[in-house]
Amino acid sequence: MRAALIIGAALFLSSYTPRHPAVEFGNVALDCRKGFDALRSEIVSISGVVADEHDRGSSAYRDDRELKLYLITQPDHPAHPAIFVRQVVPSIEVTQIISGGCGFGDQSALERELRAYQQFDRLLNAEEDCFMCTPSRLESPTVDRRRRPPPPPPL
Repeated sequence: MRAALIIGAALFLSSYTPRHPAVEFGNVALDCRKGFDALRSEIVSISGVVADEHDRGSSAYRDDRELKLYLITQPDHPAHPAIFVRQVVPSIEVTQIISGGCGFGDQSALERELRAYQQFDRLLNAEEDCFMCTPSRLESPTVDRRRRPPPPPPL
């Protein structure tokens, strides 16, 4: 009996593959403790999400109400399993793209992917002008200041 338990334990340990710890990154909050499969199911079930699903690389899920794009890796992606979230954050002074998500696989591949996203975010954020920095942005484009306004209609 003891030999059977030892052999069973040895077989279990030899078949066990260690799981990578969940890594939460960036500014967009996801509860990485839920795990890859639970988060994927949660994202796919968001009401109104627009899916662009692929067999390779990653699939994208766009949530227009929250201005978020979820990228869920497929098995052939180097950082798989991972979920990347990109969000547009508008404000009075600037509109920014922020990234975040959860990684459950190869940490070096995840870091390479994150560096690429961060470089792209910096380019996008540098291109976006300050919305409230110029007075002309506060004026209606249909108003011509060179002419007097028309008289009010008679009562």
